Amino acid sequence: MSVPFGVGAEIRLQHSLAFADELHRRVVINQESATVVAESLGLDIQQTKGACRLLRSLPFKPSPERLALVVMRDHGLDSRDIAEIFGRSPRWASLVRERAVELREAESIRWDLEYLDDGLQPGDPTPSEILAQAEALRLAGTYRARKPTLGNYTNALVQECA
Repeated sequence: MSVPFGVGAEIRLQHSLAFADELHRRVVINQESATVVAESLGLDIQQTKGACRLLRSLPFKPSPERLALVVMRDHGLDSRDIAEIFGRSPRWASLVRERAVELREAESIRWDLEYLDDGLQPGDPTPSEILAQAEALRLAGTYRARKPTLGNYTNALVQECA
């Protein structure tokens, strides 16, 4: 999905894993710096480092479909977004979503490697485990939201504006 931005410019969705072949060749094989490659391709540096960490750790090169599943961990992306990122059709992205279990079994990638921004580390609970724990607390009635304070409101406002 291209979004108009200013006069004669637009923002295009891109993701480091859409450049997996280039990253594999330049960073994994030729041992160029992930930061230098990210800057030359106009990619997010942290995301590119995570993508390279994933590519280095695997004994195989993942298929575009399997890489799309990694990108789909970002819940804000729909099939049209995934299709644009990988230069494919929305139908392709929908089929990848439908075949998720099969693809994950065929090309196994450790779950912690699928989070590319270094936010999760081995040993951390998965997002689905956190969600299940939060839901259990809600059902048990032990979860109580804190009343907003001026400090919490200010912090939320500052983070929203950043």
